[in-house]
Amino acid sequence: MTVRQLTPRISTNLARVPSAVAGVSTLVACGLTGAPVLAADPIKLSLGGFLQTFITAGKIDGDVVGTIGISYRSVTFRYEGEIWFSGSTKLDNGTTIGIRIELEAWSQNTGISAANTTGTADQIDEEYVFAFGSWGRLELGAADAASVKMTYSTQSALIGWGFQDPSLVNKGIGFLAANHGGRSGTTTGLSASLTQSAGDSNKITYISPRVAGFQVGGSYAPAMSVGFGTARCGFRGGGANITNCPRSNNSWKNATDVAANYERKFGDVTVRLHGGYMTAAFDRGTLTPDGLVGAPNNAARRWKSGAAGGQLAYRGFTLGGGLGRDNNGLRRGNATRWYAASLFYESGPWQASVAWWGGRNNDGLATVAGAQNAPGRDKQDVFEVGVNYLLSPGIKLNGGLNYVKGSGQSKSERADAWALIFGTVFTF
Repeated sequence: MTVRQLTPRISTNLARVPSAVAGVSTLVACGLTGAPVLAADPIKLSLGGFLQTFITAGKIDGDVVGTIGISYRSVTFRYEGEIWFSGSTKLDNGTTIGIRIELEAWSQNTGISAANTTGTADQIDEEYVFAFGSWGRLELGAADAASVKMTYSTQSALIGWGFQDPSLVNKGIGFLAANHGGRSGTTTGLSASLTQSAGDSNKITYISPRVAGFQVGGSYAPAMSVGFGTARCGFRGGGANITNCPRSNNSWKNATDVAANYERKFGDVTVRLHGGYMTAAFDRGTLTPDGLVGAPNNAARRWKSGAAGGQLAYRGFTLGGGLGRDNNGLRRGNATRWYAASLFYESGPWQASVAWWGGRNNDGLATVAGAQNAPGRDKQDVFEVGVNYLLSPGIKLNGGLNYVKGSGQSKSERADAWALIFGTVFTF
């Protein structure tokens, strides 16, 4: 899971951040002091998490997968949830260390198909160890990179949808495959307004304390791959119990992420800004990401992804926005350029928002005119209206409208979709 409205933001008071990383820092501290660094209390695990449940009613235009036309039901039930196991303890030198494991609260078994010959049954999302203190914060494991954790961009009252790493979308299967205006550095091709190409692949992350409103951070992942069944090394969809990391296996390597943000209050006005950049080299070769016999991937290249954004808040109103570019780790002509804007309002138990996200991609990989992945410029525009009401601590009623407009050269690329959404969001 990446940054969601439910995930607390990293702040000046690092001790308030619920998740992070680094048993590594304990070793460093011991080496510097030359004496044992003891914890006052043993680590005790606590439970947390969320469950989002929705009913959608609307229309998804028919599209095509291969040569098969597909139509869609007008009513669906959708949900997303996680259970978090967290624990920490404070050492005598003032450093807090701990662990966090996120269990998916729904079945992850995708089954076996031609595209996924082993199936996927990964029930764990993120898992990592962390440490923080006056010196900053360190994380080690399967977690989001610094540029994701430090993002200030669009805010949405329609929890779980939004544009800042949505869990849910209302789009057709053929549309997702063919319209590359929404292709970005997410693990599932959703519309996102942040840099997160490395996903939850295993990495190390450092985030500095905030000084005069400024904060910097960085992450490093040895390897990452787009997606496959066994995930032996650096799967972007999550960490893996890595037993090896083959070279020349058509994966990206040495993913380096850097980020900075700024937050300052001037009277009743709060200003928040952020910027992030990720790059990774491509390890072309004769193996698959799983280390099996394969063929060189000549379409891939060095991955480059950058994003910037900000928020201006005043007495309950927050105006936010962002823009970015992601080459998707592919050769020229396949970069996604995106832009986003939102107006968010909060008053007592109420939150409301209106937002827009627009993506553009010249679709340089498409070569067959008239095909469902036809050559030419692909566009996606997503409009959203959301509102939620705090019914009780940890329980929100949530609803709104989501509309996706596609533009392209084929039926699938032009398949629009809209949905009225109503549901509940539980946090615990």
